[in-house]
Amino acid sequence: MTIEAALSKEQLTRLSILRHIQRRTFYFYALTCAVLTGYSLVFGPRILLLVAWVPFILYVAAGIFGALQGSRDENHPALLPTQYKFDKTGVVLSNSQGQSVLGWEHFADWKVIAACYTLTLKGGSILAIPRSDIPLAEVAKFEGLLDKHIKG
Repeated sequence: MTIEAALSKEQLTRLSILRHIQRRTFYFYALTCAVLTGYSLVFGPRILLLVAWVPFILYVAAGIFGALQGSRDENHPALLPTQYKFDKTGVVLSNSQGQSVLGWEHFADWKVIAACYTLTLKGGSILAIPRSDIPLAEVAKFEGLLDKHIKG
């Protein structure tokens, strides 16, 4: 199965932000912020609100800023038209920057996030293919292929 696809800037930004807030670091900051906020509101010094919220806001802002910067890069690989060839051995990616081959053993999971098929590699990176770039007649076949080789 061969798919021609490219993410839009909006899709890349959305996926980058979603991945940023799904990291363990985000949950650490959020939990720490919640505990310090609760303690400050119940027991005392309001300065703890600054101690809690400033790092959390900086972490979230850095993620959003990074996502916006990445989507402005015209040569970002996710924004380039890419050909994905799926077969029984893996995926071959080809675009103007080159070609890569990934065996199925390199993939950990796949999901539909933000109207994109996101194939997560074991190292944590993702391949994202917009759902709109897959013909409706091919969706069941494509999802079956992913289930067979990645989740199965």
